[in-house]
Amino acid sequence: MTHVTLAGLKKSYDGKKNVIEQVDLQLEQGEFFVLVGPSGCGKSTILRMIAGLEQITGGELFVNGKKMNDAPPNKRDLSMVFQNYALYPHLNVEQNITFGLHTKKISREEQRRRTLEASDMLGLADYLKRKPRELSGGQRQRVALARAIVTQAPLCLMDEPLSNLDAKLRTRMRSEIRQIQRKLGITMVYVTHDQTEAMTMADRMMILHEGEAMQIGKPLDIYNNPANTFVASFIGSPAMNVMEADVSPNGIVLSPNCSLPNPMKGNVKAASKNVQVGIRPEHILFAAPEQADAIVEIVNTEILGTETLITFILDESNEQWIARWNGQWQFSVGDRIPIRFDLDAIHLFSKDNGRILWSASDGQPKQTAREVLR
Repeated sequence: MTHVTLAGLKKSYDGKKNVIEQVDLQLEQGEFFVLVGPSGCGKSTILRMIAGLEQITGGELFVNGKKMNDAPPNKRDLSMVFQNYALYPHLNVEQNITFGLHTKKISREEQRRRTLEASDMLGLADYLKRKPRELSGGQRQRVALARAIVTQAPLCLMDEPLSNLDAKLRTRMRSEIRQIQRKLGITMVYVTHDQTEAMTMADRMMILHEGEAMQIGKPLDIYNNPANTFVASFIGSPAMNVMEADVSPNGIVLSPNCSLPNPMKGNVKAASKNVQVGIRPEHILFAAPEQADAIVEIVNTEILGTETLITFILDESNEQWIARWNGQWQFSVGDRIPIRFDLDAIHLFSKDNGRILWSASDGQPKQTAREVLR
């Protein structure tokens, strides 16, 4: 069942250029949806429009089928967790969690019951009488989350709630937030600039760039089939390797000494220099010399324990590519090694606008051959 609908949502300030360009989106009941993108892309602005903290310039917002464009925040039946926690320093943990419930005319007994339930769920039962200054960053974040939970609002908005935590604590909190969301069955809209958070937490996600939605879908669908070079480079760590290439019916020329068979086969009718080739680091493989597509020069290695990142250049070009291989590979800078490319994982993008032209994963052109080679 559709819970939240954004229909042509736009935002501008003082009638100037839109900072949000016509976002169309439907969120299902109980869905964990992530808005992800670099700083300044508009993800927090969209969240604040849903919350009623920013005025909607154009389009419509519906919650449970009811138009909410002009409804005040307290009439939207939602809770929100802010980046800076927004805890009251003079109140203890219990008082911070229950703050605001009295305006909903909830009895003291019910407030107490909800507080104990939320604090047990989040491991805060032993800290209810402490002030925020006596808590760690992770504990403060749990208090902010508990305050959102006790409202029992069916929609929860979270604005980069983990950005102030260290890496280890962020990993743990990602899992805890996701488990709580599943247990409560609430619809959650989560804002982050961290693509790892987006990939590991989302049922679906939207990638934003300069106020425009680049792609909406399930994390793995977006990872395997990026809509353009921005998505390809933003989602995935390390990012997808993207390089200009000459494409013809006979093959893809990456460099004078590196040519690949053309995966588009009969769909290509003429040669083109207006194409970029993309391939993810895990799809560049170490090869026997007689099976290699190229001999490359290593410029850097990063041994991470369970995997090794190899940075290399093709021929005499300055274009650096990254390969990711399982295990610990001992190479030195300047070594020349044989590699091959997995042709089942190649993507072709337009050099003009960055849009996907061909994805080997689904074997279909995104446009006609004439449009591809225009």
